[in-house]
Amino acid sequence: MNDWLNIILRHLRANTPICRVIIADAKGSTPRESGADMFVTAAGISGTIGGGRLEFEAIAIAQKMLNKGAGEAAGFRRHCQSFALGPNLGQCCGGRVVLFFEVFFLAALDALTLLQDADAVGWCHDGKDATALPAPSGARDFNAHYDTKSQQLSLGIAAQNRALYVYGAGHVGRALMEITGGLGFDRYWVDDDAARFPDAVGAGITCLPVQDMPTLAAHAHEGAFHVVMTYAHRLDEAIILAILQAGNFARLGLIGSKSKARRFHKNLADAGVDAASLAQITCPIGLASIKGKAPPRVALSIAAQLVIWLDELADSPPRPHQ
Repeated sequence: MNDWLNIILRHLRANTPICRVIIADAKGSTPRESGADMFVTAAGISGTIGGGRLEFEAIAIAQKMLNKGAGEAAGFRRHCQSFALGPNLGQCCGGRVVLFFEVFFLAALDALTLLQDADAVGWCHDGKDATALPAPSGARDFNAHYDTKSQQLSLGIAAQNRALYVYGAGHVGRALMEITGGLGFDRYWVDDDAARFPDAVGAGITCLPVQDMPTLAAHAHEGAFHVVMTYAHRLDEAIILAILQAGNFARLGLIGSKSKARRFHKNLADAGVDAASLAQITCPIGLASIKGKAPPRVALSIAAQLVIWLDELADSPPRPHQ
């Protein structure tokens, strides 16, 4: 889920009313999951709720709400509608979704700015009542939750991205950074030579040129993913040891071969690392079913592994990091 509050505020500050369309509930086979959203303005759309006839109908409803303007004086208008994808829309996936449509007009700007300043963790959507209230601080982690009886939807204001540390700005590191945007990571790219980083990097990437990469790894965000792929085996080993000793990571991957993994296990065991900690190293990282050693293919294999890890940990979201 994106940082929807900032998206809406940005449009309202540019005098552009905007409709947010959210999948409040998804049952059976559906093109997107609960919590997926898209944004509709008079000028166009961004995001997606899965495409196809459902999205076409949703855009039409959103544009009608924007054009009608009812609720403009209050700054806010809401609509809730259920869709049976097979019988109603002829989509082969055949599930059922509930969509929330929320139109924000210019009069909502002050209230939304106050919500942003209050650092609320979530937003409660009620399909019958036109009042939206910030969720109480310290409430549940806001994965999408829809109550069918009250027609109330709870969502987080901003995504809780997983921190991803990539050590090494070589060919594979560059390829990996090119394809991991939008997967749900705050990405930290670490190397001991600033010249190895490209002149321009993608959004959401923090480049960290540091001489002592193991020390940085030991102080990484709690619950982070780490992918180690530097230019030297000894440096890889030192970074791995620092991460294992810190012990606050979620997943740890090392680029290399099975023989490299065996050598690292022996050396780390000699350094006092126990068997349970060694078992947390994934080496080689990536999906074996994706063949080839060209950097784009290796990066694709690693990215697929990262997504699998995210899915495995979906029920235990990361703690917010500064």
